[in-house]
Amino acid sequence: MEIKIKPTIKLNGDIRAPPSKSYSHRAFMASSLADGVSVIKNALVGGDVEITIKILKKLGVHISKVSENNYMVKGLGGIFKPCKEVVDIGNSGTSIRIFSALALLVEGGLQFTGVFFERKRPIIPLLEALIKWGGSYNINAGLLSIKRKKGKCNDVEIRGDVSSQFITALLMVGPLISCKKINHLTLNIISPLISYPYIAITLKVLKHYGINIQEQINDKRLGKYIIPCQQYYRAQNFIIPGDFSSVSYIIAAGVLSFDDSLITISNLDFNSPQGDKRLIEILQDMGAQIEMNKEKGILIIKGNLRKNPLKGLDINIQDNPDLFPILAVIGVFAIGKTSLYNAKSLRYKESDRISIMARELKKMGVNVEESEDGLTIHHCTELKGIEVLHENDHRIAMALTIANLYAMTNSKIERIDIVQDSYPSFISDLIKLGASIEII
Repeated sequence: MEIKIKPTIKLNGDIRAPPSKSYSHRAFMASSLADGVSVIKNALVGGDVEITIKILKKLGVHISKVSENNYMVKGLGGIFKPCKEVVDIGNSGTSIRIFSALALLVEGGLQFTGVFFERKRPIIPLLEALIKWGGSYNINAGLLSIKRKKGKCNDVEIRGDVSSQFITALLMVGPLISCKKINHLTLNIISPLISYPYIAITLKVLKHYGINIQEQINDKRLGKYIIPCQQYYRAQNFIIPGDFSSVSYIIAAGVLSFDDSLITISNLDFNSPQGDKRLIEILQDMGAQIEMNKEKGILIIKGNLRKNPLKGLDINIQDNPDLFPILAVIGVFAIGKTSLYNAKSLRYKESDRISIMARELKKMGVNVEESEDGLTIHHCTELKGIEVLHENDHRIAMALTIANLYAMTNSKIERIDIVQDSYPSFISDLIKLGASIEII
């Protein structure tokens, strides 16, 4: 699908936050590991989560739609059907990392292929950690094979500064690992954790499904996790909260408007550990007018850059890397300069988000300075509309859609349906709010 974007002045209206991609991945996995029937309400089932669901079905898990956005999962208690076919993981980092660990529970293990390997995204530290639990792997020419050959239950040491998904994978599968001589597994974090809020989400989901894990992490984000062995996931009902990561683009669109705008976003849980709700605080510090009603789960964005100009900030993105693309766009409109740093892990996401954002913003006429771990973005008063090259990265595509809404000339984005990876109704929500977007 292709869209044409014309300059937009203001946005008004109400939208409902889409379901969280991160919670949906974890809830489907936890429900499948439980013995019995779970119901997942308000689930995201497209994009990367669809990959997770398809693989679970191949392993014998029964997943069915019971009503709009509500799904029933008949879990197998960690005893999966063998799968001899090679599984295409696409470019889903969450899926490949969790299923790599889950392969230890599958008789004969699992084999994976996909764009993930073509992109050479990080996974070796996780595979090396799994050896400590008896895992064996072979990775060659874009094909990964992994299985559990021995009943080892040694302590694991793993870096925390590469991907939080490594930790999530180990935390989800560890409780089901069978050990004869010890009653717990120890996961030692040997470099400071990044993206910690995603680990907090994992722990919250695990607790809901009856899994006990002891977290001993200090202020420097070092420490360990103690995982009691041979636990049992309990079948549960689970409600997926609205996604702060997805609505960050709508929030930005409202704040960056050139005339009076008013957007109300519902279906948000402000008590959720989602780290990307930090965008609200960042924008308020920059001068934006945003109000929260935490009891009702509502966010109100009042936009007009002429009345409420933004000021540039230095922003440590370590815990909130998914905000990087949209914060880079926001920096374009902020007076002075905005520096985003501690973002090195973004070079190994669905794309190299640092270099691609730098490239596309420069095409639009923005003065951008790229460093190894971030960007410095200088205020720009007149943006040129461009033909966006998002490299099949959903967050890049959404961020640059917002940037081009406020360009001086028309722009075009091909393959915009990539946004379905996390926000299926992104374009329709923008059009509903009054954005000048034409679907071609």
